[in-house]
Amino acid sequence: MKLNLGYISRIALCVAALVMFSYTRKHKENAEIKSRNTIAAIDVVVKEELAKQNLIGVVVGVVQNGNITHVKSYGHTNEARTTAMTTSTVLRWASISKTVTAVAAFKAIEDGKMALTDKVTKYVPYWPTSSNKDDITIAQLLSHRAGIVHYGNDEDGNNICNYNAAAYTANNNFNAEQSVNVFKNCNLAFTPGTDYCYSTFGFNLLGAAIEGATGKPYEIYVEDNISEKAGMASMTAYSNDPGGYTKDCNTFIKSDPEGEVEWKLPGGGWASNINDMTDFLKGLINGTFLNNTAALWPTVTGNGAYRYGISKEMLGSKVYVSHGGAHDDVRTHLGFFPADKTGVCVMINHGEPADAERLARLIENALGYTWSVTDRPIDYCGSSDDCGQTMTAVWRNTGNADDIVLRRGYTTDEFHEEWEILKDAGYYADNIETWMDGLVRKWDGIFKKTTKNSAMWRGFTTDDWYDKWVEMNNQGYRLIDLETYLDGTVRKWAGTFLESTESYAMYRNYSTDDFGDKYTEMQAENRKLIDVETYLDGTVRKWAGVWKGNGSNLLNRNYNEGDFMNLCIEREKAGYKLLDVETYMDGLVRKWAGVWEKADGDEHFYQDKKMSYMINHYQNVLKVKGYELMDIEKY
Repeated sequence: MKLNLGYISRIALCVAALVMFSYTRKHKENAEIKSRNTIAAIDVVVKEELAKQNLIGVVVGVVQNGNITHVKSYGHTNEARTTAMTTSTVLRWASISKTVTAVAAFKAIEDGKMALTDKVTKYVPYWPTSSNKDDITIAQLLSHRAGIVHYGNDEDGNNICNYNAAAYTANNNFNAEQSVNVFKNCNLAFTPGTDYCYSTFGFNLLGAAIEGATGKPYEIYVEDNISEKAGMASMTAYSNDPGGYTKDCNTFIKSDPEGEVEWKLPGGGWASNINDMTDFLKGLINGTFLNNTAALWPTVTGNGAYRYGISKEMLGSKVYVSHGGAHDDVRTHLGFFPADKTGVCVMINHGEPADAERLARLIENALGYTWSVTDRPIDYCGSSDDCGQTMTAVWRNTGNADDIVLRRGYTTDEFHEEWEILKDAGYYADNIETWMDGLVRKWDGIFKKTTKNSAMWRGFTTDDWYDKWVEMNNQGYRLIDLETYLDGTVRKWAGTFLESTESYAMYRNYSTDDFGDKYTEMQAENRKLIDVETYLDGTVRKWAGVWKGNGSNLLNRNYNEGDFMNLCIEREKAGYKLLDVETYMDGLVRKWAGVWEKADGDEHFYQDKKMSYMINHYQNVLKVKGYELMDIEKY
């Protein structure tokens, strides 16, 4: 039999092609699955950080292997959560603008228009020559070693200059000379080249030097050599204030606009949407702007991490370069691993205490890196201890502190929106409180992690609340926290529910003595009291309570402040821990009530503390040690 070698060869080629096709398709499918899993992991990280950092809105860009793989918006632009953040929302870059200016400077250097060793006075004739100011070089500006103050402060944060903000009068037409006039008369913090002082003003002067060296307006030079090269259509030197948020000493979110920033454009004034920031990140990674982007991060003696308009650090054996930005109303971060051509950029429409670097590093960990970074909830009240409402709170050492988030000062609608966001991130409302801020009703809440379904209802009359309670019980939910309040002259009810099949009960509108009898009756039935509410019906004090599960909790009421604290100490020695605290006025005297349960773990209970003191000295200290915030209320 004669073999047809040509036929066999064709068969072999077909088999090889099929194998290769199968391998390629499988490889592509695996890559697509990996990409979907990575995006899903990023989504989880961002949702969790929206909750733990109490953020309004976030935009994220990711570059992997030199390609943009993820650009997405999360949250909203306004506190009422009526306007969604989008990838087209323009936010300010803040100090990442310094990296833009550094790239522009090195482009001018590569083109032979200036050198690192050149003195600034060569290109900026209006820069003073007194007090060693004429010794400042381009390299010193890039590395913050020129001695120029940062908003009037030296390297230790001491104010040594009242700069002249009124010297800048231009509008929508960046004026480098006016920008320099703002600070040119300030004394230097040190002799140029001898120390380090991070300085936005220094980069404003660098922008003026770029303008003088290239013969082009600074912003036009950036447009020609950076934004146009990367296709950054939204990048602007003249953005409107996007308006962001911060927190006050009660942990209330408040609007905190930065104002005009054109006057500090080279050091902190550029803006764009997240698409264009991600394009800039990609351009840095792929060498779009410079022949040698690594020229930005050589070792600078005495500087630590900061190099030339960017910082460098090591994660194991990998080089990581980055820059962050901070305005009153925005936090930003851009960083990448040059060897991997992989990086992340983040913009948050929130000032203090938002942490964009933390968010970026958690996203990078989702990409497979191993940053050591906490994801503990962030609580912030500023630095003043004597500020805020008078509070009482109790903590217990359960080891679950990292799964607790606190919300305060939300309007009725805002609280609902926040509850929806937290519910989507896996939290439930464990404890809610309501109070009046003038004519506006406000809400506070403690939210905890759960894998169970939960619900929250508010604004029900006495009879309608009973109907809702029955409905929720029939659906497999149990009331875990009860709240009552007056809406005008009408008593309203609110509460939170958690999926459960435990035994349960709710009783309301009992006098002090009758509620004591009901408590005794329920004890005899082995019902566990978990929550009490007290309120005035005309001039008569009434009580309501929630029972869930089996067991015997302790109830004590009508104690003055000192006696209640002593009772807490006695109860703790006996192994009982506070589960619920109530404080109320009995005429002109403040009284206290509490529910205790038999439980392990030390507890801390404090009265009469300002909110800022509670956060700075208790919450932020105790949660690190694993103490869970159990109850908090104002009075």
